[in-house]
Amino acid sequence: MAKIVIVDDSRLARTFTARCLGNMGHEVELAEPTGIFDVVKVLKEQRPDLLIMDFLMPNCPGTSLAKVVCDDGDLKDMRTIVLTAHHDEDVVTRLKELGVAEVLFKPTEPEVLILAVAEALATRT
Repeated sequence: MAKIVIVDDSRLARTFTARCLGNMGHEVELAEPTGIFDVVKVLKEQRPDLLIMDFLMPNCPGTSLAKVVCDDGDLKDMRTIVLTAHHDEDVVTRLKELGVAEVLFKPTEPEVLILAVAEALATRT
């Protein structure tokens, strides 16, 4: 199974996502969104297959984090899924252009999350 890092400022969202994926057999790590470069440091240490991140987080804006992560050569094999309550197609388009594998809208049903994770991991380079 895959190693997945979850970054979300909501403890409830982190717990829900971690349980859902942990029950599927994935190895799940949680990272606090204290700042973009702190998250990148965790990702480089953990070397996950997949990052699941919230879009709206204080100290760690989703578009900026996605850009840094997707542009970092050390993380080029890692896939990224963004979770957001912000229903804006321009944001979705921008995130996809940056290299995000999938954007899911909150609240996300477990089945939708599991399918998106499977698809993102299947397309991993």
